Amino acid sequence: MGRGIQLEIKRKISSVKSTMHMTKAMEMVATARLQLFKKNFKNFYEYEKELSSAFQRISSSIEDIDEVKNFIWKHTPSKVMIVVISGDMGLCGSYNDDIVNASYEREKNLGESFDSFYVIGSKASKRMRFDEKKIRRSITDMYSKPFYDDAQSLSNELMRIYTKGEVDCIEIIHGYSKNSLVQNVKDEVFLPIKIDKQSQNISYDFEPAAEEMLKVVMPQYFGSKMYRILLESRISEQNARQNAMRNATENAKKLIDDLSLKYNKMRQFYITQEVIEITNSSEGLKGEE
Repeated sequence: MGRGIQLEIKRKISSVKSTMHMTKAMEMVATARLQLFKKNFKNFYEYEKELSSAFQRISSSIEDIDEVKNFIWKHTPSKVMIVVISGDMGLCGSYNDDIVNASYEREKNLGESFDSFYVIGSKASKRMRFDEKKIRRSITDMYSKPFYDDAQSLSNELMRIYTKGEVDCIEIIHGYSKNSLVQNVKDEVFLPIKIDKQSQNISYDFEPAAEEMLKVVMPQYFGSKMYRILLESRISEQNARQNAMRNATENAKKLIDDLSLKYNKMRQFYITQEVIEITNSSEGLKGEE
């Protein structure tokens, strides 16, 4: 009976070691991807920041033009579409659930102003379909590695939905890294835009005209904004996966230590028991002599 328990413990230790090797490997993969996304984000951030500043200056200089009037925040929205960006893979703790739960909470707060969900990521898509939520469109396996062209296409589609009057506000809910250990959920308005009032007090001269420049800058502005959001989401997801796999590896090490201690105690117990039995048998044979 004792030998059977020892064998079972050895099998558990072997199984946990195999799991630990897998979680360690996944942690290393997440770390490598995280470094790549951080590098891309660092290179892109300054460009997006300057483009946003230029867009604010141009748009604030235009007063009566349809291209911008429809994109400026005027009143409280009555038809809000929520874009939800989750991951396509799991093993990242509560990351995906936190995003979906925040989306449900926002839907509840909007009440009758809520229109539909636009879902990016299979994890959010599967859960929302199971919960029978109103989904306008679902995109999966799109941005395991975000590309600017994909972000531009996505932003163009959202702009078409908005300009056709199907909704009067588009919000994006996605993951955001406060730091490497803390992952938050961010809710930001994609459309319409809020013009910086301070920039309206500054006069600029544009050549060509601001109206012509706006037509060129606007698609790039929204495309860069979407690309930045996708990068932030991926960085947050990889941070969450890295932390989850690190915790899983540490827990596996602790479990191996506990099982090894239990195995050694049991092994020592049976060795001691056998020594006692041999000693008693030897003493018994001496007595018979």
